[in-house]
Amino acid sequence: MDEKTIKEALRKGERVTLECKRAKVEVPKSVWATYSAFANTIGGLILLGVNEDMQEKDILKRYQIIGVDEPRKIVTDFWNTLNSDKVNENILVDSDVEVVNMDGAQIVCIHVPRADWRAKPIYLNGNVYKGTYRRNNEGDYHCTEVQVKAMIRDSNVDGNDSILIEYYGMDDIDPDSLRQYRTEFRQENSTHVWNRVDDKTFLRNLGGYTEDRQTGREGLTLAGLIRLILPVFLPNIVYRWWYVCSGIYILADSGSCLSCGSCLYLPCSP
Repeated sequence: MDEKTIKEALRKGERVTLECKRAKVEVPKSVWATYSAFANTIGGLILLGVNEDMQEKDILKRYQIIGVDEPRKIVTDFWNTLNSDKVNENILVDSDVEVVNMDGAQIVCIHVPRADWRAKPIYLNGNVYKGTYRRNNEGDYHCTEVQVKAMIRDSNVDGNDSILIEYYGMDDIDPDSLRQYRTEFRQENSTHVWNRVDDKTFLRNLGGYTEDRQTGREGLTLAGLIRLILPVFLPNIVYRWWYVCSGIYILADSGSCLSCGSCLYLPCSP
């Protein structure tokens, strides 16, 4: 990060990927909400030692480089806090935090990348539902519970097929359909040990049935619902789907999310 790049960012003004904060000898407490918000959205740049005059309409005069008094202390304090239990995960590397000389002053530049989907959500103070933020325009906002749950689901390395679908169990499966499915499996895998287990164990082994150990609830997974129920009872229906993508519900007529193709999907009324 150099002086030219920073000045160019300031000329464009504070926006979804830029946050300026006044700081002298300490890391501003508000830095952490911005860290979470940037990480959970598209990343961004935090500048410490830059004052913003919210009343100034001229963008060229809106920002004042005032610098920080103790840049090395601020950098050290920042890293110490980042690697504590203040945040659930540190996604930065050494080169993401720099001290830059500008107009005779020193400012601290913190580049926050977008978090990997497997690391989201990035949250504060050990509380995923109250400490998760997102970036909108120039502000940091608390994520709703729906948005947090969407990020948690998206971070599932095994995909979303294993999600427990409440209120759907073994009684909802068409017996003939399951019998046919097992017959086809047996023909392709005649010596497989799964051929000797009961229906529920068979589906559990395939990923079509699961149990939530925290709540004790059990039932079909999304994969089981789609593969063993919907095609049987409504074989000629073209389904429309609700997709939960980064906390936003998207209605589509196809079998994949129009935004990212890999988020939580639930069928709605045809």
